[in-house]
Order: sequence, then structure tokens, then C-alpha cells
Amino acid sequence: MEHITYSQMRILETAQSFRQLNNIYGEAGNADDVVGTQLAETARLLEEAAGVGMRAYTADSRTDRIIRKSLAEIGVRIESVMLYEMEDGKEVLSVMARSRHNRSIHAGEITECMSRALGRSLVLSRGSHRVITGQTGEFVFEEAPHYHTLFGAASHSKNAGVVSGDSYTYMSDLSGNTYMALADGMGTGTLANAASSSVMELFEQFAQTGFGDVNAVRLINLAFASHGDDTPVTIDCVRANLVSGVCRLVKMGAASTFIKNTDGVRIIKPSSLPAGVLEDARPDVSEFNLGEWQYIYMFSDGVADALPFYDKEGRLAGMIDAIPCGNPQIMADSLMEDVMFYLDGNCKDDMTILVMGVWKSKA
Repeated sequence: MEHITYSQMRILETAQSFRQLNNIYGEAGNADDVVGTQLAETARLLEEAAGVGMRAYTADSRTDRIIRKSLAEIGVRIESVMLYEMEDGKEVLSVMARSRHNRSIHAGEITECMSRALGRSLVLSRGSHRVITGQTGEFVFEEAPHYHTLFGAASHSKNAGVVSGDSYTYMSDLSGNTYMALADGMGTGTLANAASSSVMELFEQFAQTGFGDVNAVRLINLAFASHGDDTPVTIDCVRANLVSGVCRLVKMGAASTFIKNTDGVRIIKPSSLPAGVLEDARPDVSEFNLGEWQYIYMFSDGVADALPFYDKEGRLAGMIDAIPCGNPQIMADSLMEDVMFYLDGNCKDDMTILVMGVWKSKA
């Protein structure tokens, strides 16, 4: 950036301090340590907040002319049009605009107008102004997601207890990612619930602030291992980027994940230890590209353990394959009903089933 504000300068100075600390930490032989990762991520987030890592440029004359003309037709005056290319290649469009004659115009009307004019499907960025008035405001647009999701969950506590040792979340961030995550505290009851709930709270905070799923899981593991807690927790997370179509699984000691799509049911097995056992433990990470549709199943370990078969995962895969595709909530309830059949209604462990359906959006 050629010109930066005083606030940006102070943020960049702080980021530089974190980078220097990371360099010193790395020179001491700890470059790959989770603390080093945290220092580097903090520096990156500060630089991102200051505008570093993105390339800003004015829209070309044709794009600028198209936007100004199309929005003028609905009573919007444009003052400037800027494009920002983020570090990850994502492009956003910033429009400084105000309405004519002090009218109030919903930003959704601008979004539809610009999408038609540019021949691209756009959405208003989260956090952007929602209503255009006579006062100039910034309206930020980004590429519309190519996929959409639905979520379902079913759970039972051990011996019909009120408190479960399993906790889960389903959330989105500002970068087009949707997360489904499950934590299973070792054992059952209040202690297991406290541990798994803490993991999910930390995960949500890290994901929302941009630390990323892998770094979030590593930091949570470090926190639990350093604390010396006697209640290890398994962590299972799927992150689906609804713009790029890339899906990533991050697992620490969790049960296998099952993915159902046009090719059948695929099983992804973990090999890592639960969080809190070793400070330098690494999660299992795998990626795949989203197809036309898929259902991603996650379980706490009580689900497979409930089945009276030698090949428990093979049996689960067959049960999942037999469930008709549709609403993820109905699919989660259906699978839980099938599992409960083998228990005569009496759970020997906490059981949680999560299902996320991901579909390609129609053009």
C-alpha cells in the first residue's frame, strides 16, 4: 500500500513484532512448534486487518461504466468502484455509493442489478451496509457460493442421562467456509461434557477469527495438554468451502468419517491421538473436491461401539448406504433409530450423529 493511516501503521508494527518473535522462536529449533504457528497466524491476521496481503485496484473502464449505468437506473449514485484481490485469490468488489434524493434502497436491489449487469452471481458481504441512503456508504460484494448446505443431528446420552459428553457445532465464517465439528469427551457425564463444551467454544472462536481449522485444532490440543487435564477429547471437523468447492477433514482421535455420494459410501479413518494427550500431536488432515452432492456423516465413538458386529464400520457404511437421500435431519434420525435397534433403547455410551448435506447450487 502506498499510503497507510496511523492506525494501519501501528497494527503493522505489532504484526512485525509477532513475526520477529516467530523468527527468534524458530532459530531456537522450534519452527514447527504450535506456538510458532500461533505467532505466525497472529501476525498474518493483523496484516490482513491492516490491508496487507491484498491487492487493490480500480475497476477497468468498461466494468466501471456498466456498474454506474445500471445502478443509475435504480436511483443510485456511484462515487468509486474498487476491486480487492485477497491473499487466497478471492476477489471482492467495493462500491462507494449513495441514493439520489435521500431515498432508502435495500442493498439487495443493488446486488441483483449488478449481478445482471456483470453476468456474475454476486452476494453482499457479511458486515456490509444493508440499506443505501443519501449518505455515502461502502457496499462490498463477493462471488456467490457455488454450493449450499443443510445440517442434521441426532443424539442419545448414556442410560438416558440428561448430560452428554458429546458437543458439536455447525457454523460459517466470513470466507465462505461452513464447518461441522464434533468433540467427544472421554467417559460420560459432567466432566466429559465440560471438556467437550470447552473444545467447541474454543474451536468456534478460533474459526471465526480466521485461525483456520488445522491451526485451531493444534492450539486446542496444546491448551489441553499443557493444562494437564485427565479428560482427553477427540476432535472431528469438516470445513466445506462453498465457493472453491474444496472440503477438508481435520481429526484428532475421532471416529471414522463417512462420505456418501454418487460413488457410494467412503470411509476416512483417523490415526492420531485425542487432544490433550501429547503437546506436539498432529491432527489427521485430508482434502477432497465436492461433487454434485454428498452427505458427510460424523459420529462419536459410542455409535459404532453399539453395533454387535465384528466389522462395525462396514456395517455402518451399509446402513448409511441404505438410507434414502434427502433432508440431513431425517437421515440422522433414521440412522440413530437403526443403531438403537441393537441396544433395546438402552445406550451404553453417549452417542451423537451429525450429517451435513452439500449440494451444488443451480445456476
